Amino acid sequence: MDLKNMTAKEVNERIRHHAGSISDDEWLELNTWIDEFLKSNPPLEEKKLFGPLGSAEIVTMICDGIIRWRNSICIKCKNQQNHDNYHCSIYPRTENPSSGIPNEIWAHEDADCFYYEKL
Repeated sequence: MDLKNMTAKEVNERIRHHAGSISDDEWLELNTWIDEFLKSNPPLEEKKLFGPLGSAEIVTMICDGIIRWRNSICIKCKNQQNHDNYHCSIYPRTENPSSGIPNEIWAHEDADCFYYEKL
């Protein structure tokens, strides 16, 4: 994603209408771009695109989840290997959107999992 050549409006559109095609690394890039953009004291109309309760909040929440996932014990567990994010052989993906690895395990730094097997 070429954020340096995008306007605030284009970035906002990308977040709001193409979120499904944004990778984890791109979300983190967007978060950095928004922080730098808002610190640059942009015009009020452009600033309103990101907050309050706008795209900046969406990006912040998504990035929080990405960072928590990357710091989770699941990343270092054999049971998570060859499975999609937030799923493993113990907690597989199902049609139920809330299925998968429980938040108590992947979302907390000091989490423990009974099924954890070190890589």
